[in-house]
Amino acid sequence: MEYNITFRKKNKGWQFIISYKFNGKWKQRSKQGFKSQKEAKPVAEAMLEDLKQEIKNQKHLNIEYKGITLKKFSEIYLEHETLYREQNTIEMKEYSLKKIEILEDMLLKDISNLDIQKCVDTMIKETLSKQTIKNYLSMLKAMFNSAIDQFNIITSNPVTNIKLPEDKGLKEKKALTQAEFKDLLDSINDTRLNLITLLAGSCGLRIGEILGLKWSDIDEINLTVSIKRQLKKIKKKKKYGIGSLKSKNSYRTVPLSDNVYKELKNFKNIYPLNFDNRLFKFTNTASMASRLSELYFKKGYDISVHELRHTYATTLIANGVDFKTVAKLMGHSVEQTIRTYSHVTDEMMKKATQTIRSIF
Repeated sequence: MEYNITFRKKNKGWQFIISYKFNGKWKQRSKQGFKSQKEAKPVAEAMLEDLKQEIKNQKHLNIEYKGITLKKFSEIYLEHETLYREQNTIEMKEYSLKKIEILEDMLLKDISNLDIQKCVDTMIKETLSKQTIKNYLSMLKAMFNSAIDQFNIITSNPVTNIKLPEDKGLKEKKALTQAEFKDLLDSINDTRLNLITLLAGSCGLRIGEILGLKWSDIDEINLTVSIKRQLKKIKKKKKYGIGSLKSKNSYRTVPLSDNVYKELKNFKNIYPLNFDNRLFKFTNTASMASRLSELYFKKGYDISVHELRHTYATTLIANGVDFKTVAKLMGHSVEQTIRTYSHVTDEMMKKATQTIRSIF
């Protein structure tokens, strides 16, 4: 590769310029803001090595996809992903792509970091939360990585070094105290919705897992419930049905308290068995989650049914249950549990205060 590196003073500092020949044309890469030429030199040499590797990689690109657009590649990518991912994940990927649909007619190889940043700037103006934007970017980054590693269409991922708004303080996941949870349960008169709420907050079950429960999952001798399936959107059919769980960690057995077992027995006496032995006949997790959120809000609690899982986990941790056990009960990995629930609750701080005072 033909190239030369020049250094010059610029704006009270130093800049380097790498001029190189690629496909018969001269191009340039540069960087500035260095205090001295000596400081700039190792950075220039590192950039040159990266550039050589990039050009080497480009020589091995798949020419079959040379002129492919973002729209066409995303269709190929999603068709491939559908074979391996849950329908909910596919829909999330589709929704993420809509956030950059202004780029869909661009050649995949021409999409730059700046193009992605402009799309993110638009999301920020739409007042999307930082976490929501990060979720979209994660999905998009996976797609561009596939274009690099599996399809050999591009050599670098444009979804890198994207600027996001500053954190205005970490938003902790919502969790009710046990007194608040009891108050919420006491306010729900519908027996079915009451039991769903109880199972979410007292067993840490996801809404799909609750709606997928069968009476055969309840062990009345050992007082446990086995999580074996869930109500979810089925691949290809794009409609709800009973299917596998979210991950291998999701298959688990959870202890039942005497109170939860009593409520299950009462429920069984009120509602006769249906044809597939399921506890609940509801057929849509999204509409049920929305219905419950509205109900909770009317009762004075701005919380979702999924966040009742956080009430369960936080209560266990506050009462001394270790992270590994909580992870198993929640259907999480240990790492995910520590990352999600490592905050300090008021109850935990109160217990720590009492311990400190008794020791010192």
